[in-house]
Amino acid sequence: MTQGEIESFLTNMKLIYQHGVSHSRIKSRTNRLFAIHNCHYVVEQVIRERARDMPFHGALHKISFEKIIKKVHEKQNIPDYDRLLTLNRIRNEAEHLNIIPDVDTVRFYVRIVGDFLSWIYKNYFGVDFESLALEDMILDAPTRRVMREAKFLIEKGDLKKASEKMYEGLGAFKFMSFGFLSDPRVKGVSFKGIDLSNLLADLAFKIILAQDESALRKLMPIRTYFETKNGKIGVRSEYPVPSFKTKDEAKEHYEDILNVILTYQDRMPPFIWRKKTRKSKLLGEKEKHKRMN
Repeated sequence: MTQGEIESFLTNMKLIYQHGVSHSRIKSRTNRLFAIHNCHYVVEQVIRERARDMPFHGALHKISFEKIIKKVHEKQNIPDYDRLLTLNRIRNEAEHLNIIPDVDTVRFYVRIVGDFLSWIYKNYFGVDFESLALEDMILDAPTRRVMREAKFLIEKGDLKKASEKMYEGLGAFKFMSFGFLSDPRVKGVSFKGIDLSNLLADLAFKIILAQDESALRKLMPIRTYFETKNGKIGVRSEYPVPSFKTKDEAKEHYEDILNVILTYQDRMPPFIWRKKTRKSKLLGEKEKHKRMN
């Protein structure tokens, strides 16, 4: 693969891993299964990519994960090698025997995989795991800008403004989706006191997100509706702005919101996403600081 293809592959693996992280924060059996599945999947895919230039008897895709990771480990000592083998057993038991690990076990192996990815990205692929910006994959330009700003504000420690920006991003994602999923022609028509345009969109969101409890929790509290301004019908979102006590708490919310946007933007037609946005003074400040250092 070219360097560009490698970075695209690694970015996608990071995204799948982050989905696993989000699932691990919810205690239900289904989410624990998804967390283990995602984490094992990225480990296996990255290990198989690492093994492409190594000799094996037979086609690589026919060789078991255990044999491949053992050979990679013999050539280049893998941190937490034994735990990754245990993860493989846990994943097999979960998917084939319906033995789902408890919350603490799931979260432990999520951390192990995060450490492994940071190590192998740097030591084999020459890529800094943290430098792969998933925000760059956001299709809607204004949403991409405010999510980048939120990330920078978390780094600076301005958690109040970071919260405002990340929820502005989620609100923007929902109102752009709302404009497609609902219909302004039924604005003002009510059913048992509920605006029909809101009802249509809420039902559509619930159908799309039915299997994703984390996304439902994030999106449904955002109130989105049609409004008439200067004779034109537009969409408006009202969103919560929670308070964070620590950077880690803010980062968790940020990652969950980013996962929602990146997962579900492809469920909408590409034409709804905006291509242009204003320049960001905040991101300009970030670039200036980077150049000075």
